[in-house]
Amino acid sequence: MLGLGYVGRGSALGAAAAGYDVVGYDPALEARWLATAGCKQGLGSFHASADPAALAGADTWLICVPTPLDARGRPDLTAVRAALGMAARGLKPGALVCLISTCQPGATNGLCRSILEEAGWRVGQDVFLAVSPERENPGPYAPPTRSVPRLLGATDDASCRRALAFWRHLMDQVEVVASPEVAEFAKLLENTYRLVNIALMDELHAAFTALGVATRDVVAAAATKPFGFAPFWPALGAGGHCIPKDPAFLQMEAGRVGAPSALLAKATSRNRGRVARVLVAGVTYKPDVADLRAAAPLRLLRGLHGAQAELAWHDPVIGTAPKTLTSVPRSVALSMPDGAQPDAAILGTPHRAFDLAAIIRAAPLVFDPFGILTAGQSVIVV
Repeated sequence: MLGLGYVGRGSALGAAAAGYDVVGYDPALEARWLATAGCKQGLGSFHASADPAALAGADTWLICVPTPLDARGRPDLTAVRAALGMAARGLKPGALVCLISTCQPGATNGLCRSILEEAGWRVGQDVFLAVSPERENPGPYAPPTRSVPRLLGATDDASCRRALAFWRHLMDQVEVVASPEVAEFAKLLENTYRLVNIALMDELHAAFTALGVATRDVVAAAATKPFGFAPFWPALGAGGHCIPKDPAFLQMEAGRVGAPSALLAKATSRNRGRVARVLVAGVTYKPDVADLRAAAPLRLLRGLHGAQAELAWHDPVIGTAPKTLTSVPRSVALSMPDGAQPDAAILGTPHRAFDLAAIIRAAPLVFDPFGILTAGQSVIVV
């Protein structure tokens, strides 16, 4: 196992649980420690190492290293090249090399094959080559990795049989596809679908809110349809490692053949331009007093401004807005100045003039440092 990040770690521990003796390589001490700590007593064994020599002679080599975008937005496959070079030096005849890292389509039949062949190995004869892109869903409520269907694409029939024999021990369901490129494109399509729908939800959320309709209620209603609809909920845009990155791989390949996606370009731009809309309710230093001297909410506003949030403040106690607040728009209601619902509301000062129930309804997420709002799904007491 080359790479013990959240993908490699899960694959390594899954292989050990299936009865394989696993050696996981990662130069990062923390990654090795986390993998070792997560290993449970099972049929096989697991050992984490920072020494490439510990991998020599392995029957199966899984490539699970990072594939970020470089400064120009192109795939950076430096870690993949290094991992494949390490594998090429330590392979033995009959070994399987399987790419799990997300790469641009063509990487398996191109980059991976060429590195192995340059080292003197005949793919499909001496050694075997396949790709099985990661499908991870981080979080405590994610389904077990074993239960998520696994895509498998191989460079030739012999490599497919060899890879299928391995993955069937680890997964409940393995879907063999026609080629490595199909598997590679499918992984990119999965996250491109999510990015486009996240961008769509962001735009419609603004429209629904302006029309006075709760977006979450609309989505929940549409989600009762048992076919043809998958719910996406309003949030602050796409995050994580894969969703902002994988569509760029797909767009790059589409552009290379003169068929870039205008819709994908719009969704990517929308996601990059998304900023959080935050309303601070109450900005004075104490309740029911129009005094801003050393007021903690002002420090909060400055911090949020530094984080590039779209800000507004609302305070029924203050008459004319003082100069210290002229750089932040004032709202006359518990909404953004344009009437749109904020992404988050923060109770800055608990004035008696506030309708606490209205504050709870003001945004999908409400932060209450005073502990006076009724705790619920949308209220976080800090």
